[in-house]
Amino acid sequence: MIDPDPFTPQSRHRREDRRFVTGAGRYVANLAPPGTLHAAFVRSIEPHATITGIDTSDALAAPGVVGVFTGRDLALADIPGDSLAVKSPEFPRPHLATNRVRYVGEPIAVVIAETAAMATDGADLVWVDYESLAVAADPAEAIADEAILHDSAGTNVVERWELGEPAATPNHDVIVEIEVVNQRVAPISIEPLVILAQPEPEGRLTVHVSHQRPHEFRTKLARMLPLDPEMLRVVVPDVGGAFGMKGMTYPEYTVIPALALRLGRPVIWVERRREHLSGGTHGRGSSHRVRLAGRSDGRVERAEVHIVADMGAYPHNGGGIPSFSRYLATGLYDIPDMWVTSTSVVTNRAPTGSYRGAGRPEAAYAIERAIDAYAREAGLDPVEVRLANFIPSDALPFRTPTGALYDSGDYAGALRLATKLVDLDEVRSEQADRASRGLNPIGVGFGAFVERAGGRVDTGEYGRVEVDEEGGVTLRTGSISAGQGHETTWTQVAAEALGVDPDQIVFVAGDTDRVERGTGTAASRSTQIGAAAIWRTAHVVRERAIDVAADILEASTGDIVLDGGEFSVVGVPDSGVSWAEVATEAAQRGIELADDEWYVPGAQTFPYGVHAAVVEVELATGEVKIRNMVTVDDCGRILNPMLVDGQIQGSVMQGIGQAMYEAIDYSQDGQLRTATLMDYEMPRAGDAPPMMAGRLVSPAPSNSLGAKGTGEAGCIGAPPAIVNAALDALAPYGVTHLDMPLRPATVWAALEKARDGGLVFP
Repeated sequence: MIDPDPFTPQSRHRREDRRFVTGAGRYVANLAPPGTLHAAFVRSIEPHATITGIDTSDALAAPGVVGVFTGRDLALADIPGDSLAVKSPEFPRPHLATNRVRYVGEPIAVVIAETAAMATDGADLVWVDYESLAVAADPAEAIADEAILHDSAGTNVVERWELGEPAATPNHDVIVEIEVVNQRVAPISIEPLVILAQPEPEGRLTVHVSHQRPHEFRTKLARMLPLDPEMLRVVVPDVGGAFGMKGMTYPEYTVIPALALRLGRPVIWVERRREHLSGGTHGRGSSHRVRLAGRSDGRVERAEVHIVADMGAYPHNGGGIPSFSRYLATGLYDIPDMWVTSTSVVTNRAPTGSYRGAGRPEAAYAIERAIDAYAREAGLDPVEVRLANFIPSDALPFRTPTGALYDSGDYAGALRLATKLVDLDEVRSEQADRASRGLNPIGVGFGAFVERAGGRVDTGEYGRVEVDEEGGVTLRTGSISAGQGHETTWTQVAAEALGVDPDQIVFVAGDTDRVERGTGTAASRSTQIGAAAIWRTAHVVRERAIDVAADILEASTGDIVLDGGEFSVVGVPDSGVSWAEVATEAAQRGIELADDEWYVPGAQTFPYGVHAAVVEVELATGEVKIRNMVTVDDCGRILNPMLVDGQIQGSVMQGIGQAMYEAIDYSQDGQLRTATLMDYEMPRAGDAPPMMAGRLVSPAPSNSLGAKGTGEAGCIGAPPAIVNAALDALAPYGVTHLDMPLRPATVWAALEKARDGGLVFP
């Protein structure tokens, strides 16, 4: 079909919010029928050990316990180690560890009882005997291959990848080298992982699960059980946050359905916060060593980026994340010569996986820290260095050395707008004034970034729009909302195409029995593919209806106007026919007012932005305070500006969390130190700084709406902006490096190190 005219942006309050704020939301944990059994998992307390015995007798005798099951009892096939990007069959993952445990928190057995409390009490009575093994506690130890996690692999290295090659002795004016770490963080959604499996008549199984990809999950689960996919229904009700974490495969998500089938009763598991923090998946967990070389005028001529990624004990969920980092390794910059490598390893830690941004925050943080270091070494303004190296607008579309095809934008324009909104000249003036008066310093930093949105270019999304004989409209989508507002935006899209009230449209998603196909939500793909599929199919239905209305009104199709749910002839608005009348006539003629499409745009989009932060550093304590944040984003054509603003604000707060507070911490012997929210620090509402948003609009050429992704921007742009701002503030004191999170003790220690180096503080 020919793409329709552009959608008209309109801010509308989310229609789904009413049920959320009134307590009428439908979450998995609320759906358990009477007689549901509850599960509690027995988890490893050892980071690496051989299991020498499991005694379940006390647990079986506990009140309310129906059964205790180990890996040998269930005999489920291992989860393959492969991910979309990396084939690693030598690293399979058992659903329940039988011979060896590889991280603290790994499930070993499961207790099924009449209540959640009884199941938890029973799990405390399962006794596991261990024989400790040598630990690969971090990537450096893992690469050494002294403590091998998977004997079938014979190494801890999952993947080595390289593009480009080492250079001869470089002849450059400026050379800088830095190493930065993206620490492990936990995607703390309000609703944790949860799954309810319920046997149905005739051997079917209904699974309610908090997930981002119900159709893919059905396929994987059917293969694991094993079960005919047609005998399996997956339903995703309301989801209380996902952030990538709920798009993956977990052992618990197979064990619970298997036990429901075995016991013939519904079984539910609701993850506890300690389980989430110990069992993963965790996000990030990589280090980047970056070397930039170039001219003294600020032009960077060569980049070397070397990535080491921590997969945790099993690579199947996190295996693809390093590929996203190396894909965008040079960010928005036109650097003609590059060498990029990545090494992925397994460690005795919980598995890593997708977390909002998934590889793009890591890439942006590394190159943005390096660009600031280059500017300092060259004695140049970091803004001017960026402008000297940005890919120019007239070069777009631009194919990067890593194969990414940047589609549209104005990178320099975004930076100039950010400097205007942050009032850079005023910040520099105040900075100088504070230095002259001996006050706590302030600093300003920038985080320029590009995303890869849409996932693989060969994947699509399902959309269907149908009008019944009474004129009622139903849309069906394979996309899943976890708080993004799909129900509001998708109905807006269909409503504009059909000329009806969006609140009257029935929205159907998250049910494999009611939606034919689906890819799901990930990689900032939903609007540009899922909503676009609805936009396109709604226009097909519109054209069919106009043909019928033209016959009823005895007019040509070109003279038909559709407005306010009524078809009329141009110039004769008082003699129209309603959707119901048109639908009735269409049904009598055997014309179906419905259409569906598996929409594949065939290209990724590359939203981008520049975020800026102004911070103040308390010299006496090391405390960093964010005074304000500026976000300039280009996510293509916008459908609902209000929802875009909300997505950016939410992701900025998660970016602030990584920059300032959050870190999963393990000891050198592999024990988890951050097992509760008393230990794992997160930003609170009061930590939100003032935010000012700017926006550019460069429509994506690849999809019918011209939309790009936006939900991950803040996680990508905020961390480098904040850390660069802190380093800008502390540059006069000799501090040249800081690791996230910027806790007071970290900053204070850096100041003390600079003081010990003989520097005299202003």
